[in-house]
Amino acid sequence: MGYWSDSVRRRRKELNLTQLQLCNRLGITQRHLSRIENGESCSSGLQMHIDKLLNNWTDEPELQMMIDYVRIRFPTSDIKRIIREFLRLNEDLVGFDDRAAFGYVYTESLGQIKVYGSTPDTKLGTLVELRGQGCRQMESILLGRGETWYDFLETCIALDGHFTRVDLAINDRNGLLDVPTLIEKCDRDEFTSRFHGFRDNRTKQWEVSGRTLYLGSPQSEVYFCIYDKAFEQHQKHPEIAIEDQPIRTRFEVRLRRKRAAAAIKNLLAERDPEKVVFGIINRYLRFLTPSHKAKSQWATDPRWDAFIGNYRDKLRLSTNPEPLSYAHITRWLKKQVAPSLKMLQLIDQYNGTTELKAIIDGGKLTQRHWDLIHHYQHHRNGVLTDAAPSEQSKKDDHADQSK
Repeated sequence: MGYWSDSVRRRRKELNLTQLQLCNRLGITQRHLSRIENGESCSSGLQMHIDKLLNNWTDEPELQMMIDYVRIRFPTSDIKRIIREFLRLNEDLVGFDDRAAFGYVYTESLGQIKVYGSTPDTKLGTLVELRGQGCRQMESILLGRGETWYDFLETCIALDGHFTRVDLAINDRNGLLDVPTLIEKCDRDEFTSRFHGFRDNRTKQWEVSGRTLYLGSPQSEVYFCIYDKAFEQHQKHPEIAIEDQPIRTRFEVRLRRKRAAAAIKNLLAERDPEKVVFGIINRYLRFLTPSHKAKSQWATDPRWDAFIGNYRDKLRLSTNPEPLSYAHITRWLKKQVAPSLKMLQLIDQYNGTTELKAIIDGGKLTQRHWDLIHHYQHHRNGVLTDAAPSEQSKKDDHADQSK
């Protein structure tokens, strides 16, 4: 224990961290950490948590909150008005589909931004749905306009939009929450909750499926979902190891109808995501540390205490924008243009010509194309801006086109 305790102190100092900074991330008191660094024993679980934190230290906030799903109903059946005045999309880029969800008649969409239309006699109005990718794409558009989610939400209310569902996602970057541990605490009844029950996917092996804990009913107005985000992303991108994923765990607060509307109202009034989302969580759920006392007197679990805000940086409403038009254009190319390009390529092969290359080289890029190119480049580099092309870039392009 002595060698390990010395290594904790040494690594902490190498990172230029105070005991208080490390305690805030660990969810323990400064007195407890001081004892550990002085050689007193601690649990194997806390040892692993300390090692993991020191070996993967980052100055990024442990937690970030994102809007990850939005569904809004407008009383008007004038879908063009919603696209034009609320979403403010370029109508020339919006696609049409004669299929729709939620009982609507047709869909108009740009990327993953979906707008469902109806006929006036149905009185369904117009429904806007932004799933996870749709929210990220909307953020990209808002960023380009110099606006925020608050501007988006205020415009929605001004146009008499009604929120039927809102998901607030908290991303845990440093493993403050461990899903298997929370499930075990539920099994041992080491929690208090306003929900009637919980469920998880323990029927599948952890190594195969990851773990998810659900609290509440999917049909209720408040529903919690806590899951292994790192495992989910590894399944989608196996080239990135689980331990290298930027987000460890995700806590989703899924709100419907009156609860969704109340959360948005409070978010706009307070402009304090921390107060809004943890106000909901603290009302419905608390994990405990068992003792010989009556359960009503059990202390809050230290890791849960850190998660809900007693030992960490203040939660902020974060964005992770993604260029919308790039994905839209590539899908359009594959569906509409690729067959013709393939045909020209085969003709060139048969005739020994380079007509296809000449057509591409002769293409002239507009300002909108340059904006998209630089938008996408900066996004890939981790800095999303709407930078205009440099004069040298334009000169290079003109030179290529004149060859």
